[in-house]
Amino acid sequence: MRIALAPILLLAFAIGRAELSPDHYRRLQDEATEALVVKTDEVDVKTTLGKDGKQFEVQAKATVLSVIRSKAGRKPGEVIKINYSFIQTVVPMPGPSKPTILEKGVTVRAYLNPVGNSDSLGPAAYGDSFQKP
Repeated sequence: MRIALAPILLLAFAIGRAELSPDHYRRLQDEATEALVVKTDEVDVKTTLGKDGKQFEVQAKATVLSVIRSKAGRKPGEVIKINYSFIQTVVPMPGPSKPTILEKGVTVRAYLNPVGNSDSLGPAAYGDSFQKP
């Protein structure tokens, strides 16, 4: 009986310990190329149902209210595009926390990095990318 229970306990322990440490999230925030306080002007969320859960695709436009740091030289008043997607699985999976879904008219401190070769930005610190200012 103990032998059969051991793999289950190990799996539960691994899943429970899969979240990144607060220090790791802070490091990702510190390394983000853009740290901005923004107010969302437009938010479009597309949800797709799949066998493993829901996929969210978020596209937002936001106005920069203030700049904490900006490698791209962003200024207050500038409008930026924020794009990201994630899957919310039916069964919780190990890994970093998911970014929150932005809502229209909300002001957040955003830690962002460029997305590919586009002019869009995406979350730099997973679930800690968008915080109350």
